[in-house]
Amino acid sequence: MHIAVCMDVAADRKQLERLLGRSADRRLAADPEVPYYVQSYGNKDALLARPFMYDLFFIDIQHEQITSIELIRELRSLGVVAAIALCPAAVDLSGELTPEDDVMILRQPIQVDELEAVLDTALKVAEEKVPKLDVRGMGETVLVHEEEFLYAERNGDMIDVHLTDDRMLSCSETIEKFGARCAKFHDIYTVSGELTVHKQEVMSTGFGSVTLKDGKKFRISHKSVKLLEGAIRE
Repeated sequence: MHIAVCMDVAADRKQLERLLGRSADRRLAADPEVPYYVQSYGNKDALLARPFMYDLFFIDIQHEQITSIELIRELRSLGVVAAIALCPAAVDLSGELTPEDDVMILRQPIQVDELEAVLDTALKVAEEKVPKLDVRGMGETVLVHEEEFLYAERNGDMIDVHLTDDRMLSCSETIEKFGARCAKFHDIYTVSGELTVHKQEVMSTGFGSVTLKDGKKFRISHKSVKLLEGAIRE
């Protein structure tokens, strides 16, 4: 589980980090298959740069121009469906929340049993939600379902990500990094350093090549062809 802590009061942030560390140790001892990763932020900007990687957010903003509620709604407007816990301390804006915000309340000072309940709920939400892929284009980041992705091809130092409805975004990352983020999707496969493709977009394979449904052909090794054919059969 990936957890984001966004609190602008350093003492509160550190205290929650300590509580999460102790909880993670207990939970890992009971179930080593579910690791916990905690990333802390003192302001919203870094958090909003990559919000889709997290399964749970703890938020308490007291001294910025944006309020905790506004940050939560900005996350929801971006398409974030992960669990969010508002952690009010000196300023309690929880009365402004609506059911549409879909937010848990975890008041400070945080009690261990209440924190454990939030973590249990977040795990359940993470198991039930349909995963989406965040495509980080140069001008925008979009969140898409697996079936909306067609393929990504290397274009110099960039990659071009092709989506349904003739959408294409140029992204400043490698195929390898992009493919690693696609590993959670059964039907998306990284063929080589040149191509990541949705298996259903493969029209045919040949000796050292793969042809997609839009007619584009990629030269790949014979070994990569065999691996791709095996992945398609899975």
